[in-house]
Amino acid sequence: MSIAVPLSVNGRYIVDAKGNRVRLAGVNWFGAHEDLGVVTGLHRVHRRSLAEYIASLGFNSVRFPFSLSMLSQTTAVPDYTLAANTDLYGKTPLEVFDACVEALTGAGLIVIPNCHLLDRGWCCSNDDQNGLWFNDAWTAAQFTAGWQAITTRYKSNRLVAAMDIKNEPRQATLNGTTLTPSWGTGASTDFMAMYTATGDAIHKIDPDVLIICEGLAYGGDLTPVAEHPVTLSQPGKVVYSMHDYPWYHAANQAESAYLSQMEKAGGYLLTNQIAPVWLGEFGIDEGGMANFALGPTSQAGTAQTGVWWTNIYNWLTQTDGDWCWWGLNPEHPKGTTPNTGQLQFNWGDRAGESVLSADWTGVANPAVLELLQAIMPAHEGPGVKVPPATGKPSAGGQRAGQRAGQQGDAQAPAEPQPAGTSPDDTPPPVSQGI
Repeated sequence: MSIAVPLSVNGRYIVDAKGNRVRLAGVNWFGAHEDLGVVTGLHRVHRRSLAEYIASLGFNSVRFPFSLSMLSQTTAVPDYTLAANTDLYGKTPLEVFDACVEALTGAGLIVIPNCHLLDRGWCCSNDDQNGLWFNDAWTAAQFTAGWQAITTRYKSNRLVAAMDIKNEPRQATLNGTTLTPSWGTGASTDFMAMYTATGDAIHKIDPDVLIICEGLAYGGDLTPVAEHPVTLSQPGKVVYSMHDYPWYHAANQAESAYLSQMEKAGGYLLTNQIAPVWLGEFGIDEGGMANFALGPTSQAGTAQTGVWWTNIYNWLTQTDGDWCWWGLNPEHPKGTTPNTGQLQFNWGDRAGESVLSADWTGVANPAVLELLQAIMPAHEGPGVKVPPATGKPSAGGQRAGQRAGQQGDAQAPAEPQPAGTSPDDTPPPVSQGI
């Protein structure tokens, strides 16, 4: 079903052009922000078939990370990364990004560009020097100019409907001085001020797009918004974003403690009908059924992770929140940490948190997809006329076995994938109760 754009904000809800609730239920397709400036998958399947398959699984949006560096890369993407999209041979990373955006929106998906890094590479850590919107190599003015270029580039494509301004705010060291992100302080590291200035600059080009503002502490802390909300010249366009992973919480955290932490960290914006909160990243290895409280402990899954999953799933069910799973990819691109040069992943290394199977044409874990499909529909908000969510998976999971490029009834579910590596975006533990 196509979404009537542009999107805007009505209280705690994102709504479409007709004023009806849109619950963003998306997936992260990552890689363009990393070393080669290109997503994985284009070597396995044609981009249009992939986009159509994503939509067929029920997702309505794709978060599409890039780096500021990628925007100016002039070297062509290596041919081996584009083996199933040979028409893109010789194209620069930005031109390949363009082609993917066109394919995704052509399938009716909302695309949300995200400035993941300034320098290209793997994200994120405290020593990558990319936690702010400027560093020793990139100025704040260049960051704003990058967003102006992205906005101008996609202004005519109405399904590029939101801009996720800066990934996971965290400390950075500039000229030997460690700087800590702040909010509403008026300091040089004030993210509220940056979101306001950047959002207004974007809206001078395209007043219709949503401006997504991630919380401090790797996207885990929106507490300062209560006193210092982002206020743009264009009303009804601010969406806040949190990220959540098991390492953001105490091990085996009781559900009551988890829900209390999430409420304090940003859920209060939903409870008090202040603004939408989009869970822009959350994800765990789909090869381990214990991670989802669905099976015994294995190399890829633990009961401890299963506790986190039960908690986050209940929070999303209770809040009817918007979300975006990390990630789509079953394979990593080459990724090294900016500043340190430490290699994190080689091209083709397994990405265990993937929605898709190793060959990119099926589903990695139908049971997990079924759980995600159960929280895709909106259960409250303007124009919503369905009964409240039960917190249990729906029959929608029957679609999980259908293969990319196939039509009609679902096929037999694919087997879960084997154990492997941890997610691409792995910040160190953050303090509890933020």
